[in-house]
Amino acid sequence: MFFHATLARSFISALSVRGDDDAVDRLNYYYTPLILAVCCLVISAKQYGGTPIECWVNPHSRESMEEYIESYCWIQNTYWIPMYENVPDDHTAREEKQIGYYQWVPFILIAEALMFSLPCIFWRLCSFQSGLNIQTLINAACDAQALLDYSDRQKAVEAITCNFVDNLDLQSPNGRIRARGWIARINFTKLLYSVNVVAQFFILNACLKSSEFVFFGFQVLSDIWAGRPWTETGHFPRVTLCDFEVRYLANLNRYTVQCALLINIINEKVFAFLWCWYMILAIITTCSFIYWIANSFIHSEKVDYVMKFIQIAESSEYKKLQKFEKDATVERLYTVIAFAPHLLDSFVSDFLKSDGILMLRMISNHAGDMIVVQLVRNLWQEYRERNWREFEEHEEMKDVEMRRIQGTRERIVIANPGQTKSFL
Repeated sequence: MFFHATLARSFISALSVRGDDDAVDRLNYYYTPLILAVCCLVISAKQYGGTPIECWVNPHSRESMEEYIESYCWIQNTYWIPMYENVPDDHTAREEKQIGYYQWVPFILIAEALMFSLPCIFWRLCSFQSGLNIQTLINAACDAQALLDYSDRQKAVEAITCNFVDNLDLQSPNGRIRARGWIARINFTKLLYSVNVVAQFFILNACLKSSEFVFFGFQVLSDIWAGRPWTETGHFPRVTLCDFEVRYLANLNRYTVQCALLINIINEKVFAFLWCWYMILAIITTCSFIYWIANSFIHSEKVDYVMKFIQIAESSEYKKLQKFEKDATVERLYTVIAFAPHLLDSFVSDFLKSDGILMLRMISNHAGDMIVVQLVRNLWQEYRERNWREFEEHEEMKDVEMRRIQGTRERIVIANPGQTKSFL
């Protein structure tokens, strides 16, 4: 039991919650192993600190013989045959009905906890080997959000922007050949989470040796819901039989005793809860995987996501200017988007790329949207400065077009003064 407690505590401390994930990831790599660790401790307390099995022996037998029989039956497995059926004489038929999982339940739960942790370990190894620490960037954004002074916050956001741009440039050093980015790794990690949850049903089915039903867990839950007792179904039986042999005066004597598997009372409740939890977790994890896949490969979704923050930044700056100027106009930083929308597409696909959108989403999840608004504004400014020739050409074309439209309106007003007054 001490080994199980130490191992469970090591899992929890090693897989601490960080900022480079989301709530669904934490349900998989942190909270589910924590649940499994608690279940492991509960079962281990009964298994190693209590009495997991008790066998009925001859009342005239010595206490040492009773302890030997119980220890032997615990180690060598027992088998279940309904009370209304005769015990078969063929020992091979008895072995086919053996129950051999109850000794290994704590180790099964530890193995499951490790499997739930593997996708997280893969993600953090990729983060460590790539040299890019998203965790540091997200922590800096959270710290910047907590700053109350406006100038200090602006300086912090500018520092985050510089680090953000460096990460983007490092992912594509020559500007043409794109390295394998973060989005491929996180999508693979999400896939691992989904595959792992689904695999748990088949693993438990194999560990419990239930070849009668493909989804043994759902059958157990159905029987519990319908009120069918274990004496009819045979699921997690409480009373089993055990065969053992004793050598006495060169003769081998074989005996059969009846044992009460008290540990199966706890095992049934634990596995029933885990099957319900895995079913809920499988649905949530699969939906999360589909959500990330859609956001990663649908270009319009990425453009709309960035455009949302640009519109917020534009509206915020316009309202601030109105406090000082009655006829305030929007800064030229944003007006070119309506005239040349392909620049926004290029900003998303060529500058930010999928990795940049991923980091923006993570920062938004942990630090809030206001930091992302300021960060997107600075990134748009950086992109504008890097492509200043193209921006100036489109801004000049926009100014010419605006002057032409204004001149057309003035000529219409001069040509139709009466109609203009009627509209007025």
